[in-house]
Amino acid sequence: MKLKIFSKIGLAAVLAVATTMSVGLAQAEPDKIKYGALRVAHAIYIAMEKGYFAKRNIEVEPVYFRSGAALVPSLSTGQIDVGANAAGAALYNALASGVKAKLVAEYVVLVPGNRLNAIVVRKDLADSGKVKKAADLKGMRFAITARGQATHYFAGKFMETAGLTDKDVTLVTMSYPDMLAAFKGGAIDAASFVDPFTTIAESRGMVKTMVHLSEILPNFNLGVIMFGDRLMKKNRDLGMRFLAAYYEGNTKLLELLKTPEGVKEVAEIYSKYLPLNSKGVYERAGLAVARKSLVVDIGGEFGLQAQMDWYNSRGLIPKLPKLSDVIDNEFAVAAEKESSN
Repeated sequence: MKLKIFSKIGLAAVLAVATTMSVGLAQAEPDKIKYGALRVAHAIYIAMEKGYFAKRNIEVEPVYFRSGAALVPSLSTGQIDVGANAAGAALYNALASGVKAKLVAEYVVLVPGNRLNAIVVRKDLADSGKVKKAADLKGMRFAITARGQATHYFAGKFMETAGLTDKDVTLVTMSYPDMLAAFKGGAIDAASFVDPFTTIAESRGMVKTMVHLSEILPNFNLGVIMFGDRLMKKNRDLGMRFLAAYYEGNTKLLELLKTPEGVKEVAEIYSKYLPLNSKGVYERAGLAVARKSLVVDIGGEFGLQAQMDWYNSRGLIPKLPKLSDVIDNEFAVAAEKESSN
């Protein structure tokens, strides 16, 4: 009888210990990841809001930068773990210099039909008929954010549709907010623009869209996700979990954008993390997306190699990095495989 009582007590103790251990595991501190980015609404916020990182025991802390030029050194020195950056001359130069980071996924691609980036012209020039096509911009003032950035590439490629080059316009460099003021004052004639600025400028009667860049540069790889040493070497499992969550967020974003109700939900989420004066702008604007597969496109018509060669032809990349050495698509492939299981 005593033996039976002892057995029951022993069993209860074992169960209590097991329960305590399981609760402790369930309440384990999440792995914290510092995610460096510009203030661009994209799939990371969908993944955060939907709990895709939380279910993989990851806590993401966004760290905002004014430019990609400042972001890459922070990634290389371990101040941030992940970086979402534009693919431009500055990035290729950093990669050529031996920065401690690798490209692991795409995060912004101009998929056919996407309205994120556009070439716009001042409304009075369009309404008067003075500017109808790319050739009409010859000699005019064309605004870009900086030489060697995607807006420069866009301006050049748009002029090439008329058999011209970026040298056939007067390139003026300024920020997107400054472009709004410059259009209003008549200081510029055209620009490589991006939403929500395009939507805002059109609603104010300042510009008209000539073309969305996805029409002439389909599947252009505009932005990439980069991992620093922590996720590349020290804890690849954490890197795999991070990108799996991001992949799920991007897939959900693509799904939501198919319906008006979904677009409203996306606008609500983006307004929570990156508020604008009117969340309705998010509902009307072209938004950043990637293809469902996040695998980095190297050799496509508008993949990274083609972009890098274009910048190099203009003397903006003195030393070319070997892309195969600075890209690791294993994380994106694994994320896609996990999703299909």
